[in-house]
Amino acid sequence: MITRRQLIMATAGVGAAILAPAILKAKRTQAALSDMKFTEPLPTPFAGSPLTTLTIASSTHSFHSSLGEGSTFGYGGTSYLGPTFEVSRGTQLTMTAVNNLEPHPLAGSIDTRLHGALEADKTNIRVSLHLHGSNTAEKSDGYPSDTFTPGQTYTYNFVNNQEAATLWYHDHALGITRQNVMSGLAGVYLIRDTDDPIGGDGPLGLPAGAPYEIPLVLQDRSFNPDGSIFYPPAPWQVEFLGDVATVNGKAWPNLNVDRTVYRFRIVNASNARTYNLKLSSNQAIVQIGTDAGFFNAPVQLTRLLLAPGERADVLIDFSNNLPSDKIVLENEAASPFPFGRANILTGSTFLTEIMQFTVNQGAANPKPIPEKLRLNKPLVNIQLIKTQVVRQRYLTLVEIGGPTGVSVVLLNNVYWDEAENYPDLMEQPKVNTVEQWNIINLQPVAHPLHLHLVSFLILNRQKIDTAQYMKAYLSTGPRKVRTHHEPLGGPTVPTSYPPPDPTPFIVGPERFPAPNERGWKDTVIVYPGEITRLIVPFGASAAENIPFGNSFTGRFVWHCHMLEHEDNEMMLPFEVIQ
Repeated sequence: MITRRQLIMATAGVGAAILAPAILKAKRTQAALSDMKFTEPLPTPFAGSPLTTLTIASSTHSFHSSLGEGSTFGYGGTSYLGPTFEVSRGTQLTMTAVNNLEPHPLAGSIDTRLHGALEADKTNIRVSLHLHGSNTAEKSDGYPSDTFTPGQTYTYNFVNNQEAATLWYHDHALGITRQNVMSGLAGVYLIRDTDDPIGGDGPLGLPAGAPYEIPLVLQDRSFNPDGSIFYPPAPWQVEFLGDVATVNGKAWPNLNVDRTVYRFRIVNASNARTYNLKLSSNQAIVQIGTDAGFFNAPVQLTRLLLAPGERADVLIDFSNNLPSDKIVLENEAASPFPFGRANILTGSTFLTEIMQFTVNQGAANPKPIPEKLRLNKPLVNIQLIKTQVVRQRYLTLVEIGGPTGVSVVLLNNVYWDEAENYPDLMEQPKVNTVEQWNIINLQPVAHPLHLHLVSFLILNRQKIDTAQYMKAYLSTGPRKVRTHHEPLGGPTVPTSYPPPDPTPFIVGPERFPAPNERGWKDTVIVYPGEITRLIVPFGASAAENIPFGNSFTGRFVWHCHMLEHEDNEMMLPFEVIQ
């Protein structure tokens, strides 16, 4: 079984000759841009009413005034990304998406050896719209194979029956999600409720909408000298790490701020980069919500860790800053998180500055920060819900190599279409039950794991002896692969399904989640060499005080939200059954 370290060393030798000229050109573009940081004004896509018809179209976009315009995709008439939508809880939205895309600007990176990727995707691009964080019926969830091509439409029904939260929408087409999101297919979607109503004036006194509530969509990108997006050509790359920070579609932007409290809805929409954010002034970042809603009370932070797919609802108080102060939003995380990588040709490990805030002239206008956040909804109480667990599952994150020379990243050593066609290889929780999912990361990098349909609570994390666990795991195999295509990893996988219980291999104490992870989530960082234990309710009646109001059955997916991994088999369906 080829390890990640062996793979990276191999690509350093074999792929460098192919990739180096293009990468070095992109790095020269990055160097030129870095001398002009914080000169672009931050675009402010304030929240507005959702569209009932959402166009998905090709466009051109400039990420910086010193760059030309390159080919991009956008939602809803934008040149890149999409509008910010807001809806009130319980207000259903029927939205018809229209695919008007032209040939793919990243066609050269589409690797048709990956399952789902087609030669036709280079000119006749498939899309699937996923509302990330939504408790939605299966036909409106953006299932990876529910795609539609140029000239076609697809109608989604979002019931929006869940607590106020920061959701986001993005492409989810099987095998090409990374290229479609890289080209611009992402946007922010806010659900409001009585604690956080549309227009503000709620009981918490939080900013809502312009001018003091602003989405921040964080993405790392690289650029060709003409200003177009650079993405490594095929074959598949294990992770994309760009060398330019973009926020809301602009490179290293600046936001002029008044001397008051701002609310930022931060979305990590990067393909693979994790951020550990801090302010150069060392002032507090006050987090009030995570992926799926408010905490019980605000959490004061000096650092904010966000993996791809995660969101944070934060307050920053600029009232104590002086006019003309310049405060840089910095990043301390190496990527791939947490250790980075040695091979600089396969990506930029560090990206230390993200954007800048410049304080306006004028008197300070401090605002109180609420002490309690869940005034009209139940408190988050994992102990109450944990007592309802009816089943535990053990699930692994693994990687194998094969005769094709392409590494494959897998969940449970099961391929996507194996689980699609053979339910005995798929998780099948019963509707309105609570399960404990024990995620075992046997890789040397952290993975952001995302579950569609539901929100969950993090119980704890714990280290294991991975060498001894792998020995036990490998003793269950090998298993013949049951696919309808030639699997990249070869005709067998080294283990059977399901994975064994890791309890005998525990080597460390339980670690409770960080204070800003103690809320309802849909994406979680799964650290290398550890079990991450999740309490997952599969329906609104699974227990008391569930943050969503529906109990859907059907097929959904769970996957790594590093998009390169998702596109290369680190995604499986699960089916909620009666």
